[in-house]
Amino acid sequence: MTPQMKRASVAGVLAFLIGGQASAAAPIPDDAQATIRAVGSAAGRQDLAALDKLMVREFTWSFGGDRDARQALDAWRADPRYLAQLSRATAAKCGYITPTIIECPVRAGTGHRAGFERTTGGWRMSYFVAGD
Repeated sequence: MTPQMKRASVAGVLAFLIGGQASAAAPIPDDAQATIRAVGSAAGRQDLAALDKLMVREFTWSFGGDRDARQALDAWRADPRYLAQLSRATAAKCGYITPTIIECPVRAGTGHRAGFERTTGGWRMSYFVAGD
């Protein structure tokens, strides 16, 4: 798990413990929703070039330490079932897990989940993982 994802998990637990679940229910900004829809659409079309433009460069796609968008895209090219999972994840209800990270779907548990963060270039997908 990356430091960023650990912070997100810790923040989510703390919010739950102190009754701060309101952040998960906070409205998702229109520009974030547009990015989430674009990711889901590109995944459904298996359009890796479009996905590439919607991802941060230091993208987390494996808990094994891989933090590279190109490696993720190569893995998804080799096994398009990941793209189907990404399309499903982004079609589900999304919510804030920290004040700066939106995750789809909400309450994914150990299932596939995609994280989105605001960057200087707008909202970008920063991770797509499954597991704990």
